Amino acid sequence: MSTEDIVAQKDGTFVATDHFEILAKTDAAAHAIGQFPLSYSEAMEEVDVAEAYTLKADGRKLPIDVTAIQAQLPHGAPNVPMYNDQRQKVLIFPDVAAGDIIVATIRKRLTKPYFPGEVLHGSFFSTTVTVHDAHGSLSLPKDMPLYMDAEGMTLSQEEQGDRVLYRWRYANLTPPTEDIAMLAPTDRNPRYFATTFKDYDSFATEYAKLSAPAEQVTPKIQEQADSITAGVTDRRQQAERIYAWVSSHIRYVGLELGRGGVIPHGAEAVLGNGYGDCKDHAVLFGALLKAKGIASEVVLINGGNGYTLPKHPSLLSLNHAITWLPEFKLYADTTAGVAPFGVLPFPEYGKPVVHATAAGHALRQVPVVAAGAEAQVSTTAKLGADGALTGETVTTATGPFAVVLRQMAQGIQARGLEQAAATQLQSLGTPGTGTFTLAAAPTDLAPSYSVSGRFAADPMPERLSGAGFAMPGGLRLFNPVGNFLMGLLALPRMKDTEPTPCYTGHTAEDLSLELPQGYHLMSLPKDAAISSDNLKYTSHWSQDGQVVHLRRDFEAHIDQALCTGDIRKAAAKALLAIAADHRATLALEADQTGTR
Repeated sequence: MSTEDIVAQKDGTFVATDHFEILAKTDAAAHAIGQFPLSYSEAMEEVDVAEAYTLKADGRKLPIDVTAIQAQLPHGAPNVPMYNDQRQKVLIFPDVAAGDIIVATIRKRLTKPYFPGEVLHGSFFSTTVTVHDAHGSLSLPKDMPLYMDAEGMTLSQEEQGDRVLYRWRYANLTPPTEDIAMLAPTDRNPRYFATTFKDYDSFATEYAKLSAPAEQVTPKIQEQADSITAGVTDRRQQAERIYAWVSSHIRYVGLELGRGGVIPHGAEAVLGNGYGDCKDHAVLFGALLKAKGIASEVVLINGGNGYTLPKHPSLLSLNHAITWLPEFKLYADTTAGVAPFGVLPFPEYGKPVVHATAAGHALRQVPVVAAGAEAQVSTTAKLGADGALTGETVTTATGPFAVVLRQMAQGIQARGLEQAAATQLQSLGTPGTGTFTLAAAPTDLAPSYSVSGRFAADPMPERLSGAGFAMPGGLRLFNPVGNFLMGLLALPRMKDTEPTPCYTGHTAEDLSLELPQGYHLMSLPKDAAISSDNLKYTSHWSQDGQVVHLRRDFEAHIDQALCTGDIRKAAAKALLAIAADHRATLALEADQTGTR
């Protein structure tokens, strides 16, 4: 069970008392819950542990000495001064075993609210966890109207003197054994959101008031903007120059909105430090643009797999910041680092966003991916008489796919060209050696990008024994053709009623394999043609002498961010058929007159 009771004041500060009791049904569960971190912002919050103990199955209580719990930096926290307010207290429950219950009561005081005089709160639950009873309350003065949205739980309210008590309650006694989905918990799980902001316009106005001072054009900002755009008079080119400079020169240090504060640091401080999180990137980009007379707006978005926003504002669903340039009618994300100007990473397309502006109409939507997102793979391979493979692969991408490929190229550079090739071959089930070649630096933001590679896979004599083997993809970097754009091939058990992110785009691969002399193909796999109203997949096999060719194509066309309803059902059916086609294999046997 769990309870959460919050008492808020008119200035937006509050005291939250949380109590939880968690049963460890197995030894694995006991190990998982035996160490419980409590994260908070030292600059904005105070956290005290009132009590914490292990309740043994035989009724004994093994308490934690709460006076000995020390605040510490969270694991993996960046060691940079702008973000050193993040702390955590870790509850280490003694002797937790299967059948035991961990019990704790925590008090958290919000001493410095994100938005003075306002309340923003919410939570969600896993559908696969048994919850006997979870309930909570939020107490506010009568003259602070609260707006609540909820899914999968009950809400109630009552007046108590000069205050109003809002309650929520949730239980889940028969959870499913698995819940396979691609959307965020804030989109689909039992959840509630509570806020004193009546709408997104009022929220955006307040956020703009707090973030706008960070975009001040100081002499250093002006000097940097002038240096970046020296010799350039075209305004779009100036914006593109500034975008490229911020993308490549300001290191991204990630902190989600809602953790460690939502207000950006000053643009000059971000410039001087050379790093910042998403909102810091946005205000520095905005300040540099402002220095050249180019308008921009900070835009709040879900940077993960959240595609919906609640009726009333919540920071749970807004964890990333990008930029809107109204003069050019485009969104830009400098934290992507390797995205061409005007191109976003795939997960940011088609989503509702909140523009930090006092002009109204704050709630808008990023357009879906337009035509032009393409990924092409070409592999030429040769099979030796010992079953070894050698060959070359070229991967080329445009649009958001080019962002993905550049990110892969950065990883290749970090690991080393040869080590990365060996790792990729191992992951594809063809261990061996090789090397990658990058057509240009990943930070060269041309519309398209390519990576090539040479490989020599270890001998596998079974390839010559009549056993089936897949057409070699060589140093393929992208997922199999047909994967991703309309859903994932690797989730066959996901219900066809579950929405999935979907994108317009085209992926293809051309594969060729030269067979060793003295061997022939037993039979050529069959071609495939799979389609629905929104997708088309084809595979075509051919043979020219000792060379086998395979061409796969996948095209998707969709004008919405999610595949839902009949579109999702048709896509799910097509993906199962495409996955089956990918299981086609080649089998060789020796010529009767040939020699092994």
